Amino acid sequence: MLYIQKGIPPKEMTEQVIEITKSDEWKNASKEDPMLLRSFFDGLNKQPIREMLVKEQHGLCAYCMRRIETDEKMNIEHFLPIKGYKDKVLDYGNMLGCCRGDDGNEMDGSGTLCCDAAKKDRMITIDPRNQKMMEKIRYNRDGRIYVDPKDETLQHDIDHILMLNGKLNKDGSLKCDTSTHIVMGRRTAYRKYEKYMEALDKKYRGNKSKIQSSLKKRISELESREIYPEYAGVLLYFMRRRLHE
Repeated sequence: MLYIQKGIPPKEMTEQVIEITKSDEWKNASKEDPMLLRSFFDGLNKQPIREMLVKEQHGLCAYCMRRIETDEKMNIEHFLPIKGYKDKVLDYGNMLGCCRGDDGNEMDGSGTLCCDAAKKDRMITIDPRNQKMMEKIRYNRDGRIYVDPKDETLQHDIDHILMLNGKLNKDGSLKCDTSTHIVMGRRTAYRKYEKYMEALDKKYRGNKSKIQSSLKKRISELESREIYPEYAGVLLYFMRRRLHE
């Protein structure tokens, strides 16, 4: 997961929201009627919203960091659920761009969903819009994601609601990956980091200052991209850790 700095909503969305919230139907809508509230959201032109979400999230799913595009395969997630939060249904600040969570396949019940496809309308505490929370995110070499310092609430959200570590055994070991293979994806990202560091060590023959200089440039280059590589948080985490060792 990476910190997402929310921007302003698209102009077209703002204009539509103003019109919707002026209507008597909206004013009389109950916060406990999710179907009606969703109908207002569904009435928005989604394309400008998708484009803005992809831009501010650098082309990555808000939760698992897989690639998202500005098309209907991307889900627009309400961080606070629609039911019970009427004032957040049309609030761009409450919206995140997410992958399908099921790799776009019809599920037969045997796969493991992730991200908002697993979350559904449940509440979570871990919030990619919260920079301090995102600074606690860590990764293991095997592709698993965890929180440090330990926080049982945040880890529960990761493991059991967003399913970002796949399906786990009782002892916490991996039972199976998600349908979208995100644990494997993070593990592959770590291996890319390993190969990069091996190449630097070989090129500079272990010269610490030159390796650090190259790492700084690489981090800066990644952070300046409009579109990040998939699982960029893994690369950035291990490079920053190496830089500060």
